[in-house]
Amino acid sequence: MNATIARQMIAADILKLRRRRSTMVTAVLLSVGMATLYFAFIETRHHGNLAGPQALSDGATLMCMYFGAFAAILIGTEAGSIDLASGVFRDLAATGRSRTALFLVRIPAAIAVTLPLTLTGFAITVAAAYAFHGSAAAPSPGLAVTFAAWVTLATIVQTTLAVGISSLTGSRSVTLITVIGWNTIATSILYLASFLGSVRDLVLMIALGSLSPGQQVGSHAHPGSSIALDNFKLPMPAVVAVLVVLAWAALPAAAGVLRTRTLDA
Repeated sequence: MNATIARQMIAADILKLRRRRSTMVTAVLLSVGMATLYFAFIETRHHGNLAGPQALSDGATLMCMYFGAFAAILIGTEAGSIDLASGVFRDLAATGRSRTALFLVRIPAAIAVTLPLTLTGFAITVAAAYAFHGSAAAPSPGLAVTFAAWVTLATIVQTTLAVGISSLTGSRSVTLITVIGWNTIATSILYLASFLGSVRDLVLMIALGSLSPGQQVGSHAHPGSSIALDNFKLPMPAVVAVLVVLAWAALPAAAGVLRTRTLDA
């Protein structure tokens, strides 16, 4: 498959996703909407005085671990199952195109749709951190860039994970329940299970949390706030964390390829 055909296939998948209005509206609300709501609440509660670096950490965690992650999983799940759900997979396979290619183009298409949403949500964080830091020091541009890179990595990995699992199961509901349940409820339980020791390093969200530029672990976003943003951060060698995170993208993608290649058309 040459580059021109690949770009055309990716563009076609992007268009499919954007036409899913309910999915797109929900993803926008989860990422951009929740970031706006969160900082509007915090800013009102603290009378326009936000701790700049902590605000960046909160907003990045919101995108990486919570609502931005949900948006990534939602769009990735849609991308992985959309052809089967709409009944066009048989026609696509009949064209003679590589089934591996049919799967692989779903990943960049889903990322191209998801990443602008999570980065926009994070941009709201950056704006709030600089506009409302009050007497506290404003965060450095370097810190903002580092957090943006963390948001980008988390979005790419979780979108890829969702595409792979969705292609494997062929079910949006099963994928959403499984991935979101694992990343939230199961991860929270494992995070607290200190007796497991370094085994917890193999959990995606814990590995991602260890790569966070933030210094505080499981702290409240702001004094007196009823919202706590836990980034599941545990001490872990950076190399191990990176390898774990990459494995959580690569292995589901490989499973998705295998399933797509063997699926009855």
